[in-house]
Amino acid sequence: MKKNKNNPVIILGGGINALGIIRSFERTNIPVVAMSWYKDFGMKSRFCKAVICPHPLNKENFIDFLIQYSQKLSQKPVLFVTTDLFLMTIIEYKMILDDYYHIPFCGRETLEPLLKKEFLYPIVNSLNIPSPKTFILKDHSDFEKIKNNIDFPVIIKPSVNINFSKLLGSKAFIVSSDESLSNLFFKIRNKDLYAETIVLQEYIPGDTKDLYTITSYSNQCNEIVGYSIGHKIRQYPPQTGTIISGKVTHVEDILQQAEKFIKVTKFYGLSNIEFKFDNRDGKYKLMEINPRLGVWNLSALSCGVNLPLIAYMDVLGKPTIKTFNKEKEVIWLITPVDFYLSLWGYKKKGYNEFSMNFKQWLNSINGHKIDACFKWDDPLPFIFGFFKKFS
Repeated sequence: MKKNKNNPVIILGGGINALGIIRSFERTNIPVVAMSWYKDFGMKSRFCKAVICPHPLNKENFIDFLIQYSQKLSQKPVLFVTTDLFLMTIIEYKMILDDYYHIPFCGRETLEPLLKKEFLYPIVNSLNIPSPKTFILKDHSDFEKIKNNIDFPVIIKPSVNINFSKLLGSKAFIVSSDESLSNLFFKIRNKDLYAETIVLQEYIPGDTKDLYTITSYSNQCNEIVGYSIGHKIRQYPPQTGTIISGKVTHVEDILQQAEKFIKVTKFYGLSNIEFKFDNRDGKYKLMEINPRLGVWNLSALSCGVNLPLIAYMDVLGKPTIKTFNKEKEVIWLITPVDFYLSLWGYKKKGYNEFSMNFKQWLNSINGHKIDACFKWDDPLPFIFGFFKKFS
């Protein structure tokens, strides 16, 4: 890395989340390094240096690598985390890494109760923030106690996803019958997944567009100093999946709920808090918090809210300007994926009701659009990401 008086940025992860952060610094003179245990497509960006590091689950080697890398630099770097795999290890070793990195998020004692859904929902309820009715199941006897008093449909997910999606094929399941529920919990018991603690929760009816996220940065005084709000248009899988297209649009009620949650829990750092609008009572209900930037963080940047740069300046003790987006509306999408799934992919994979024709697809993304990856002056991430997805 060339000598530079600015503190470098180290990004753990090289996928679409990381690419949004990389491009947040492209017009600065701040050196950016993207690290992962393999060279992901986002690391092809010309605005970063790509570095291969040990796998984060190989904890000792990974932490030693980070320490040694920092020691080679002339300025103490600022560390950003983009995936849960990296996040869990960084949280565990944060007190050690604080000597070598500026890490713009709070410590383990604050984060762990928020990351584990078994603790999150009682906290949310104590704050009178609306959330779905939830049962916490630590063993099969807990399931036996409630199985005859369940109102369907329900959603089943782990408190913290360690092996759940890997062993069962999805990060969550929507279940609509006693038989399906019993079969799923047989698998959960058979694969010893109660160790992750299982969450059984009422399924809030509604469309994908009822799923909202506030992406924000809150400072060490637990005040939101930058944010952007939006809702999903499509995701994959279509009912419990990851966003592939969304619309940035302001919702004041979500902002107020998020400000309350962050202030009381003393959360500090970048986050995305997920809500779902419940048409039955007209309330936005808090679903979960991720203490890192999510897949569509570039949508905030496109609206003039540079959350990574705000976090960078704040953690270094430099002046920051509160930056909110209440007016701009932008359509963010992973264009080739959204196009393929909408016209062919959903139908091919058995989700016929989510399939549409070309005109319907165009109408669904009407407005000013930005692609998650494509950029004329930085095309390689899009090219490599496209071939990775469709080859």
